[in-house]
Amino acid sequence: MVDLIKYPVITEKTYIALFKNRQYTFDVDLRLTKPQIKKMCETLFNVNVISVKTHIPPRQKIRVGLAQGFRPRYKRTIITLKEGQFINYSYKNEN
Repeated sequence: MVDLIKYPVITEKTYIALFKNRQYTFDVDLRLTKPQIKKMCETLFNVNVISVKTHIPPRQKIRVGLAQGFRPRYKRTIITLKEGQFINYSYKNEN
């Protein structure tokens, strides 16, 4: 279950959303649905999720020498937490 959440997205825009709206941004596996993402975040981080927003960004072309290809596809999700709750990125509840 842990390998379905790839990594948190830390940019200037997500950092502002984190402090203003309690919204955390993650890149997750492409096959996950919103209810699955909500349940997984609630069990992994022991928080109450209010809403889940998802989108699939366009693929980026990469080139190494003469070889061309695309970066792997992923789904970006923005979860909003209940008032007064937060996620500590260094700790995951191992239940």
